[in-house]
Amino acid sequence: MYGGNVGSRSRGLALALACFVGSVAFAHPARAGEKDDATAIAAIDKVVTGDLADANFGEAKKKLRGIIDKCKGKCSSAVIARAHVAAGMVNAQINQPDEAIKSFVDAFKEDPNAALPEKGTTPPMKTAFEAAQKKWITDNPQPDDAQKAGFVSKQAFDLAKAAVTAEAAGNFSECIDKDKAALTIEEQIRTRMHLAGCEAKALKIIDALRDNVKAMEAAKQKGDQATVKVIQERVTELLPRVSHAKFELPNGVTELKISFDERAIPPARFAENFTIDPGAHSVHAEGILRGARVSYDQKVEVKETETAIIKITLKPAALTQAQLECLVGAKSQEEAMNCVGPSQKSTLVAHARLDMSAYNDSYSVEVLTPSLTASVSSPTAGWNVGASYLLDMLTAASPDVTSTASPHFKDTRNAVTLTGGYKPDRWGAQLFGAYSTEADYISRTLGLSLTGDFNEKAITPRIGYAHSQDTVGRAGTPESVFSRDFGTEEFTAGSTFVMSRVSVLAVGGTLSYEHGDQSKPYRYIPMFAAGVNPPVGASYETVNADRLAVKPLEQLPLDRVRFAVAGRYVWRIKTNATLRLDSRLYDDTWGVRASTSDSRYMIDISPRLRVWPHGHLHVQSGAVFYQRVYGATPQPNGSVDLPKFRTSDRELSPFAALTGGGGARFSLTDPASGRLQIGLVATADVLFDYYFNTFYVRSRLGEYTTLGVEADFE
Repeated sequence: MYGGNVGSRSRGLALALACFVGSVAFAHPARAGEKDDATAIAAIDKVVTGDLADANFGEAKKKLRGIIDKCKGKCSSAVIARAHVAAGMVNAQINQPDEAIKSFVDAFKEDPNAALPEKGTTPPMKTAFEAAQKKWITDNPQPDDAQKAGFVSKQAFDLAKAAVTAEAAGNFSECIDKDKAALTIEEQIRTRMHLAGCEAKALKIIDALRDNVKAMEAAKQKGDQATVKVIQERVTELLPRVSHAKFELPNGVTELKISFDERAIPPARFAENFTIDPGAHSVHAEGILRGARVSYDQKVEVKETETAIIKITLKPAALTQAQLECLVGAKSQEEAMNCVGPSQKSTLVAHARLDMSAYNDSYSVEVLTPSLTASVSSPTAGWNVGASYLLDMLTAASPDVTSTASPHFKDTRNAVTLTGGYKPDRWGAQLFGAYSTEADYISRTLGLSLTGDFNEKAITPRIGYAHSQDTVGRAGTPESVFSRDFGTEEFTAGSTFVMSRVSVLAVGGTLSYEHGDQSKPYRYIPMFAAGVNPPVGASYETVNADRLAVKPLEQLPLDRVRFAVAGRYVWRIKTNATLRLDSRLYDDTWGVRASTSDSRYMIDISPRLRVWPHGHLHVQSGAVFYQRVYGATPQPNGSVDLPKFRTSDRELSPFAALTGGGGARFSLTDPASGRLQIGLVATADVLFDYYFNTFYVRSRLGEYTTLGVEADFE
């Protein structure tokens, strides 16, 4: 009659019902008829797992009816209701919906909260159960009116009912929220007690004790001694469940701050034994140790009744404001490494550094650069002065030189910079100047920047202006014979944002206007007749063989507007590493567009040794007037029509540049002691450039290394 699946469906149904009945026994602990309940439950379970599972529906109905008769006056109403539910499920399974509805209604009469098991029910069972539930509600309206329940506010009553429903579903967090919302509208002792119960189940023992005490005070005011006694019993049960925490403090730390679960603890209470809830907690501490910002972050799991001893072990993790500002302004990896080194706050700080850098590439360009940098500052008074000197010694026999039949090229560049600033409080200014000279070029720069602090130094905006006045000449030719002026006006604006204790973001933009002729006075541009097209990367022999006899000089536009936006993010990771990411987008009126990205990851191997990998990527488009092949048209009168703008400068062609490498810094002195700190620095990078549309050079491989020694004195 029921097909071959009846047995399997019945077994699944029987198992679900057995679990359901078992859960009822657990939900209603020891009572006067506990023995009768247990006997009845065992009998119901036997019917479900035996007769119902084997599709002996008639036998199952007969036995369930007998169990119900025997239970009258002996078993709890909840157990009798479950027997009626089981009978209703059997009737629904054999397609007797009216009988099923009657059985379910009988269950509701015994226990209005009777329910089907969550699993193993069939659609006919659910349909009959819902019909019985509607009939029961119609015949037996429940007193859900707020006033009958003792509430003045219906909204508070509805919220309190929702809290009860949430508790029944095991959602204690929602139960707490609903009860608290109800209590904000109307204070009720029952609601307050229910809130305390949900808090206890959520292991918020302290909150549960607090709310029980509030409910007990209200009950005392009303003279409800029975409720007072119930609450006293609850409190007596809860008190042994609380946990405790005690801090073991570090030595030699100043400005110590401790927070527990994001709540600040007053310093006067650091030594106390705190009463806490059992469960997971977070602890944060920070302070100053030998001038460096140190911190502690830990997750602790505390059991009920346990006293947790939390040992505060502070390690360098967070950056001081000075370190954050230093990292944002650092222009080199070495400067960035100095920023995160420990330092005592002193009235006077001196820094000196001597570097020797070397560059060479696959096209016989070699540069040797010794440099010296020194600065003195007063962190307390807010002033600083600094100076640097750099000497570039260049030799080259590249295709650019060879293509013009020039001899082996040598040049030197001397560069001096001076800077000084004053920032006594919120506002500050920095003045800087630079002068450099080489055989055919003199550059002079003077600039000023202004800065301010807002939101307790969390936001530091800045604006600046610089003017450069350069003189372009010819090597070995007096300025009175040949020279050209070239100037630049540069405007900068940006801001630094302290994102957290361990991270900072800097953003800014630069707008510059260049005016004057910056064409190289001895860069000759090859010209070609119509139809002549030497390939990309053609050698200078091929170019010279194909070119026209005319050799015009390079000619660039006389003005140029540049615009760039950039960002820098610095993040102190864990306790021994700092990540610095840079990104820059560039555009100008010559049509050059570029993107530059740089990353550095500084790792403290030990207090004396730091290492860092470094990566850099630059890609750009070419200038709108840049061409690999420029055409020229000879005229009958012997003249030649030339392009208005022309260049063979690879830096104005489309290209990509990739740099990878790293370095290390070793402290010769103990970083944790002494006013004099001396360190050795070594860096090495490999540079690869690829040019997409040039003669002579298609790609270039180079290396850049630096060896340096630096000293800081306070």
